Amino acid sequence: MEILLVIDVQEKYIGFYREGLLDAVNARIDEAKKLNLPIVYIRNIGFPGNASGYELACGLNVESGLVFDKRFPDAFTNKEFVQKLKEMDVDTIDVVGVDGRCCVFRTVMTAIEQGFGVKLYLDAIGARQSRFYEKELQEMKAAGAECVECHF
Repeated sequence: MEILLVIDVQEKYIGFYREGLLDAVNARIDEAKKLNLPIVYIRNIGFPGNASGYELACGLNVESGLVFDKRFPDAFTNKEFVQKLKEMDVDTIDVVGVDGRCCVFRTVMTAIEQGFGVKLYLDAIGARQSRFYEKELQEMKAAGAECVECHF
């Protein structure tokens, strides 16, 4: 089964990225919905007692209750998320979200290491330091991630 994984598209972060990123993420969510792909959301929750701004971004299309929290960059550190992937018999993960240099990168690399196919929807991935992001992008591609351009 293929899923769409939306990583860290949250109030606290979205303002740091290029204009149009949220629209690109929402377009990919809409496309996944049309294709009947499950949509899974990952939310960074920071450290205990510091909840401000960690809610999903205002304007993000939330199409499922599949929302998993994490405290570390790699979404695979959440055992419930990993278990849900197994229950759903997921083999391919389509990735959108932020940040391409950290949370997206770490999650993608672990997904590939664990045998998942990964598609990176480049128009719907943000990186605050885009000139440095090229290094991580090349590593993800070399590891086996497929890069897809969204044209919405």
